[in-house]
Amino acid sequence: LKDEYELIDFQRDYFENQEKLDEFISKCDIIVHLAGVNRHSEEEFIYKRNIELAKKLVNSFIRTKFKGLLIFSSSTQEEKNNNFSKAKREAREFFTNWANESGANFKGLIIPNVFGSFGVPYYNSVVSTFCYQLTNGESPNIEIDANLNLIYIDDLIKKIVDQFESTNQESLIKIEHTDECKVSQILALLLKYKNTYFENGEIPKLQSAFELNLFNTFRSYFN
Repeated sequence: LKDEYELIDFQRDYFENQEKLDEFISKCDIIVHLAGVNRHSEEEFIYKRNIELAKKLVNSFIRTKFKGLLIFSSSTQEEKNNNFSKAKREAREFFTNWANESGANFKGLIIPNVFGSFGVPYYNSVVSTFCYQLTNGESPNIEIDANLNLIYIDDLIKKIVDQFESTNQESLIKIEHTDECKVSQILALLLKYKNTYFENGEIPKLQSAFELNLFNTFRSYFN
């Protein structure tokens, strides 16, 4: 990718500085918008902040006459009725309307549960939380033993990069999950990894690509 694309540096404070945000966007042909708030002590803040970020981007697109490709990460949780879901759904619709009016290219990705190395515990996913707890002497607790549709972060990145040159004209793209697993099954595997590798230093038997990815995720939480 380094030979094909130049990565333009972005800092969070650009969202609070119109000049810096415009300068950044003026340098870009493709923007992948992953920024947002997943969790917060105040539920209403999740909605307001995510919508605010979308509006700041669109206003900058208009000022800079951006006509490139915008890729926005939404979620399969769009269909739920909470502030996060509402914000993701409305932000995607906001971007869609802007693209239709401006002639720019927009792709809204509906993404399943993502897991992978260095995810933030108690924030990104139950996998992140379990891995952190098991490597820090805490006891994981299952609140709802749901069946999760999952995708490993490396696989998701490949699917996002594939969109850079895709000729698909659809503005709504569903990213298919690569694995299905119950929360209790994930915890059982992680407990096995803790016993076998973390405590006894032996490589566990890994039966699938999913188990390998889960094991590598677990290892990233070691101090």
